[in-house]
Amino acid sequence: MATVANSTATPRLLSVASLERISAIAQAPLRYGHHVRILHDGALAFPAMLAMIRAARRNVSFENFIFAHDGTGETFAAALARAHQRGADIRVLYDPVGTWLVKGGSIRRRLLKEQIRARPFRPLSMAAPWSWSHLRHRDHRKLLIVDQLAAIVGGICIADHWAPAEHGGGGWRDTAVLVRGPAVADLQLAFERMWGRAMGKVRENFTTLVQAQSLTLPPPRGNARVVVVGDRPRTQRVAALYEWLADNAEHCIEISDAYFVAPERVFRALIRAAQRGVEVRLLVPGRNNHPIAGLAARRIYQPLLEAGGRIWEWNGVMLHAKTLAVDGVITMIGSSNLDPLSLHRNYELNVLVADQKTGQRMREVFASDIELAREVGLEEWRHRPLRYRVAEWAAGLFGWNL
Repeated sequence: MATVANSTATPRLLSVASLERISAIAQAPLRYGHHVRILHDGALAFPAMLAMIRAARRNVSFENFIFAHDGTGETFAAALARAHQRGADIRVLYDPVGTWLVKGGSIRRRLLKEQIRARPFRPLSMAAPWSWSHLRHRDHRKLLIVDQLAAIVGGICIADHWAPAEHGGGGWRDTAVLVRGPAVADLQLAFERMWGRAMGKVRENFTTLVQAQSLTLPPPRGNARVVVVGDRPRTQRVAALYEWLADNAEHCIEISDAYFVAPERVFRALIRAAQRGVEVRLLVPGRNNHPIAGLAARRIYQPLLEAGGRIWEWNGVMLHAKTLAVDGVITMIGSSNLDPLSLHRNYELNVLVADQKTGQRMREVFASDIELAREVGLEEWRHRPLRYRVAEWAAGLFGWNL
């Protein structure tokens, strides 16, 4: 395993002023007192999620871009059914477009059979032509909340792609984060708003919720500070956070991203950081499940390498993680890719953690990941075949119209 460089707390990013600025950009409160645990792949995330569901006593709020009717989906459906039988209130929100992307289709009929409320987010229908206006505005979020005390957020969908290869799954590389503490109330509010949007009642739903409970916060559980970073069409909060963090980083920026078709503002901020001596390191898929996005991502290789950044391509089946670690003290994990769909069109959800212990853990994860990746050299990249350059250029043009 690669050696992780020592890093000290960065006053600029952990200062009150910096954290208040992060909160302002995210348009969300800074919460204190959290226990945070990084969940590496479905191998850790799925057991943690299932354990939470099996322990549920009052309610489960479950939201995911994909909830497939396959082996993994059946395992989760069975756990939800047992929780429902114990008397817990279960609500499942999924995206029907996301479910089209996997074998087996949706698990919805199985859940309805168990009398579980399972709601599609803005379904499309040939009988309702107006519904297709929402085709590009999808619920790409991945969220589980149990008893309003614990939550898991990340990039992991409920499908066999994310199950460990030794269990017959796809073994996709991904990351999630488990949070206990006050910010769980913000995540619950985020779920309530999307549940309302799925009914077309977001405004009244949001107003009623705030008036009824004014966000009763769970008790503190640790020392980490957390900001819940939601994004929706045209808000671009995640892009703004990437840009600000890149411009204020002092030591290192480490990004893992499945579809790195970054907007100009983020790309230029990373270039500026590398040029002033910040260690900018990027991990992307070597083989992408969406080949056009993979080719489009390569448009940034040469400028970033020339600025002093470093790039690795994952050697495994698929790198699907969406993570950011800055100076070993700021971590962001969630559903947002650095591509036009996530940053401009979809509903997304991320957790930003200000905590040295979590930041150091993310640095260790990144160091471990690049041991299983191939570094792209500048000279090698400059001399790649012309046909690759043409394909990357064409994909880049198409990528911005996704």
